[in-house]
Amino acid sequence: MTHMTPHVAETFVFQAAACRSLGSPFTANLCELLLKNLNDSSRFGGRIINWPDSARADALALRACGALHWLARSGNARELAALYPPLETKPEVLWEAIADAIVRHDDALYDFLDSPPQTNEVARSSALLGLALRLAGRLRMPLALYEIGASAGLNLAFDRYHYLLGEEREWGDSDALVHIDSEWRGNLPPLETELEIASRAGCDRNPLDPHDPASVERQLAYIWADQHERIGRISAALTAAAAMPYAVDNSDAADWVEAKLAEPPLEGVARVFFHTIVWQYLPRAAKDRITAAFSEASAAATEATPLIWMYMESEDHPAGAILKQTVWPGGELETMGLADYHGRWVDWV
Repeated sequence: MTHMTPHVAETFVFQAAACRSLGSPFTANLCELLLKNLNDSSRFGGRIINWPDSARADALALRACGALHWLARSGNARELAALYPPLETKPEVLWEAIADAIVRHDDALYDFLDSPPQTNEVARSSALLGLALRLAGRLRMPLALYEIGASAGLNLAFDRYHYLLGEEREWGDSDALVHIDSEWRGNLPPLETELEIASRAGCDRNPLDPHDPASVERQLAYIWADQHERIGRISAALTAAAAMPYAVDNSDAADWVEAKLAEPPLEGVARVFFHTIVWQYLPRAAKDRITAAFSEASAAATEATPLIWMYMESEDHPAGAILKQTVWPGGELETMGLADYHGRWVDWV
């Protein structure tokens, strides 16, 4: 019986604290139960315990929690599902059900660990909406959207959702399938600006298909089990995405960015490449290639064919994800604000 190596244990400790701070005590407790009790008597446990030094970058704890949530939702482990939220139970009782589920479904849980989490948290669209409104007000032209690491493409449709932005501000069609409640603070983006989306494209190495029930279940498994509002919102967004006239390309991020930037730009349309909580999952070589591709393409950007790279990423900030953008011609890296990882608030610069 081997317990976790220090770097794997640190990943579960870190994730437990993060889940508590983001309002998921159940997932925090689950991380701590796995940390305390998981051993190498199963393929699932052995794979986690022996994970390489990339455990934190690979979001290993979230992979493990996602695997168990997927199993609980599947109907194939009713004893485990019966102890998931909204029910509250003693940790030792929950662990007994988890241990039994691991024995019974070891191979399926092992295989679930293959892919990184794809929450595609649709409430992050609140930050994207604000960034896009500022760009539209600044550039006065339609935006062509390109999302890196788009998963099911939910955030590519940020302009199709309805937003409550604090107590008195709202944006979008109140009859939309997806409603996002996000508090905006600080120097607010211009809600009255006309926003025109010329086109949408996205890529992912493992795109989740909103038409495929298995893909939908994998996506929902990554949403923390005690956050019912998030599960409902993302379920609605997946339903909306199934009716959208675009699909996410199955492609390596660097290959895709290089190919899209090589295409000739349209005059009078701003090309906007963006990503949300994706950069940490990309290999260093891919990051370098993407950065080099923007450096090369930006040299040809003009006032009539601007190029934008904007993102919402952690950058190890203790309070939230940083919103940044670079607009070419010009090329200055601008900090636009700070956002909650799950989109509950945005502090605008």
